[in-house]
Amino acid sequence: MTRVALADEVERDALAQYLERLLALDNRAAVRLQAGGSAMGVWSGPPFEVVALKPIALNGIGEFDATVSAQRLLERATDLEFDLPEPVPGPTWVGLLPPRVGWESRARGDVANVRAAIDQAKHFFKERADGVTDRKVLEQVANDVWERACLAEVPVRSAHAAESLGLLGPADGVVTAYSSDNWTRLAAPGGSVAARRNILPSISVFT
Repeated sequence: MTRVALADEVERDALAQYLERLLALDNRAAVRLQAGGSAMGVWSGPPFEVVALKPIALNGIGEFDATVSAQRLLERATDLEFDLPEPVPGPTWVGLLPPRVGWESRARGDVANVRAAIDQAKHFFKERADGVTDRKVLEQVANDVWERACLAEVPVRSAHAAESLGLLGPADGVVTAYSSDNWTRLAAPGGSVAARRNILPSISVFT
């Protein structure tokens, strides 16, 4: 059994809020936990065709890599110290995490402007999808709207995922766009969201 010790109540609450938001998007979600040193990375694959990362500070040194149920983890993370739930079979994304090196910084921007881009995309999608029932047409509209860049090469769906998971932080914060050969990444005050290039989003992200 793997024992986890969180740094303090702030980190415990941040973990709980992240898991609650993830489960609101997917009540069967799994998370991959990677700890090396005094931090734990909590990876998730919300239904935006992206991979999100929430860093959580630990009390002491942790060394583990496990994929567990987000719901079971939330149930245990009520104390500062707890045992991880039993591992679960991971979805495809857990084995396709973005690279740790090779990123190029592309642009910096304000959280407020990124949120404005998300709101605009939501408006565009609702306007263009109004009355449309053909799924292929909806997917074309979704791709056109949500694949548009919001900061450098980062698609607005990545920003939407960051907002939905509570990673964007306060309006006066700053976000940074990064890119690699096969990925784009939006680094926000509360974590980051990475998207593989040329992966079409599901229309489920537009609500």
